[in-house]
Amino acid sequence: MSSQYNFGQDELNYIANNWVHLDHDQSITASTGVSYLWQGTTWTADALFGSGLRSGFANTDHLPAYTEVNLGANHVFSDSPIGKVTTRLSVINVFDKVYEIRDGSGIGVGAPQYGQRRGFYLSMSKSF
Repeated sequence: MSSQYNFGQDELNYIANNWVHLDHDQSITASTGVSYLWQGTTWTADALFGSGLRSGFANTDHLPAYTEVNLGANHVFSDSPIGKVTTRLSVINVFDKVYEIRDGSGIGVGAPQYGQRRGFYLSMSKSF
């Protein structure tokens, strides 16, 4: 095994004789989404669910499940002074739920990581 210095001897002994889940192994991952065109604007909503990534000694545990809900609106302005312009407003993590993707434990994980906090994004695009 390469990089054995990253593991304690007790973990190496366990790994040698047991099946070990990868650090990014999540039992259930699901997503859903919907879009609706109303008066020239496309409204969108989507949701993500994860049952929690592996953690702990030899990745034998997992973190709590998490969900994230996102909203968006997209509109095309055809009569702007510069021609057709598309705008989009997105709200990521609408409920500002704080969730941990990784806690820094487990095989192959070096530091805790968190999901994105609520974010607002406005974009404009112009095709040439």
